Amino acid sequence: MAETFDLDDFDNPPPPPRFLYKYLSAERVGNVLEGGTVRFTPLMNTNDTFEVRSTFDQLAGPKFRKMLSEQMDVTLSEDSVKQMTADLLKEHGLDFLPPELALKLAEQHFGQNFMDMLRTHMQTAVDTMLVPHFNDPKNIESLLEKLGRELLCFSLSERMDVAPMWAHYADNNGGFVVAFDTEHEWFQRRKDGKKTRLQKVTYFDGKVEEPLANVQAALISKTTDWEYEREWRLYVKEDQVDKTVGDPADPIHLLDFPPDAVDRVILGPKTREEIAQRIRDALAARYPNTRLVRAIPNRANHTYDEVEP
Repeated sequence: MAETFDLDDFDNPPPPPRFLYKYLSAERVGNVLEGGTVRFTPLMNTNDTFEVRSTFDQLAGPKFRKMLSEQMDVTLSEDSVKQMTADLLKEHGLDFLPPELALKLAEQHFGQNFMDMLRTHMQTAVDTMLVPHFNDPKNIESLLEKLGRELLCFSLSERMDVAPMWAHYADNNGGFVVAFDTEHEWFQRRKDGKKTRLQKVTYFDGKVEEPLANVQAALISKTTDWEYEREWRLYVKEDQVDKTVGDPADPIHLLDFPPDAVDRVILGPKTREEIAQRIRDALAARYPNTRLVRAIPNRANHTYDEVEP
C-alpha cells in the first residue's frame, strides 16, 4: 500500500474557497515574493509534533478485507482461471491439452472443485498471513513514518483574519499574507487535469476503524487543537520539487509558483515600512496584477479588515 500511495487518487472534499491564504514572517519576502517559490515541508517536520500519528485501529479492516474478497472473485472467475491454466500449460509445453480438461484432471486428482480449492487456499492466506501482516502495529507505524518522510506539504488557510495565525505564523502581526487564487491551474494539475489538487485537513482526536472508512481522517488530519488553522494542503513528493537548498541533513524543498496565481498580498498591522517597501518592489517587478492591502484589527468583531495601505 505504501508503494502506491498517491493523494491525487483520492476523492476530494467539496471545492476549496476561491482564495486561500499563506501566513508568512517578514523574512520570507525574499524566497516567496522576490524569489517566486514556496516551501513544501515533510510531514515529519511540520510544527505539529503529532502530525504523523496513529489515526486508525487497523490497516486491513472490514472494508479492506471486503475489497480483497471482491478482487479474489474477479481473479478466480471461471474465464480467468481457464486463461491462467492455458498460460501454465503453454509455459510447460503442454498447450496441446485443453485447459478445461486439465482442470477436470486436477479436480479428479484433488477430489474437489479446483476453483473452490484455489479460493479456499487464497482466503486462508489472506486471513492468516496478509491481514495480520498489515495490522501488525510495527508495520502500521512503519507505513506512517514512510508517508511522513516522503510526502511534502504546502499549507494554506481558509481565512486571512485569524488572530492566532497572524501571531504564530506572521511575526505577531509584523509579517504578511499571500492570497492565492485556487481557480488557477497551478492548483488543478491532477492526473485527470480537472479536479483541484487541494486537500482539506480533517480535525479529530480519536481513531477511525481503518483508512478505507475515512481516508481524509486517517491520512489527512490533525487533532482538534489545530482546528483554528482551517487548513488546506497541496502535497508533492521529493522528486517533484523545483529546487532543494540548505543543509543536506535538513533540506528545504522549494517549488516555483506562477505570479498570476497570487490575487493580493496583505500587509500585517505591524509590518515595518522597509518590509512593506520590499513587498511593493516585488509586486511591481513580478506581480503586475496583484493588489496590495493592509490588515487592520477590527476590535468590534475581533477580526481584521482589509484596507488600502
